[in-house]
Amino acid sequence: MRPDSHMPKATMPFILHLLQVSEEELHAQGITARELTLIYNNYIGRLQELEGAGLLVANALKRHAAVHAVRYRVKEPLHLLKKIIRKRKEYPDRHLTVANYLMYINDLVGVRLLHLYKSTCHDIGNFITQNWELKRNPFAYVTDKNSEEARQFNAQKYKVIENDRGYRAQHYILHVKPNRQPYYVEVQVKTLFEEGWSEIDHCIRYPDQQPNELLNRLLFILNRLTSDADAVATQIQALATMLQQSEGTTTPEATLAELQARIDRLPVDEQEKQHLHACLARQLKQ
Repeated sequence: MRPDSHMPKATMPFILHLLQVSEEELHAQGITARELTLIYNNYIGRLQELEGAGLLVANALKRHAAVHAVRYRVKEPLHLLKKIIRKRKEYPDRHLTVANYLMYINDLVGVRLLHLYKSTCHDIGNFITQNWELKRNPFAYVTDKNSEEARQFNAQKYKVIENDRGYRAQHYILHVKPNRQPYYVEVQVKTLFEEGWSEIDHCIRYPDQQPNELLNRLLFILNRLTSDADAVATQIQALATMLQQSEGTTTPEATLAELQARIDRLPVDEQEKQHLHACLARQLKQ
């Protein structure tokens, strides 16, 4: 798709003003204002098509029964230019131009998929990999590379990445082709609790600041609480299913043991566990 000829074209002075940099500063990083201007003008002509691609993927993902909510966004032109500048620092041998930037920038369209129970991320992942071509193997961000969660992702050929801040999610780079023009769409899959922590962490750290020790500690505590919340939600789902299946019948000893074991695995103190065991006993007597 070519940029709309009716849209006003950005000039180099406009781009320099937008980025608050000089030509000399860009040149020192191996970037030219002219190339950024060409990319900017090319990109603004693609926004409508990218918007359509995001909507198409979002609507398709909503079909999965475990999906709670889906939202998408198209990257702002200014954020694209800033990312190209950052990428030049990360990959000094890679020169992004108007001819190749679409093949290197994976998140021109970003889709966020939220689900309720952590265990359903695998079904959602299978749904994604079966319905779209991926640019690469998906990434799984975990807090511990030696955890059972990490082992499951490794077994499914994910690239497992340990994040020291506590970020947890799965990322997929989808290859889409609206109107025969190839684009990449990044899909992030998270639970509601993971998304809540991630948004707060992003607000505190963004755009270019690092939290002090106090805020870092509070973000760590919040991350631990959200991880515990996910664990409790998973056990609630499992316990509810097992209780529903045993309703009106004598609960087998094996099922009772599993119910008790699930209560024991909850991230709560011993007194609360004893109270839950008592609740379970009363429930089974009814």
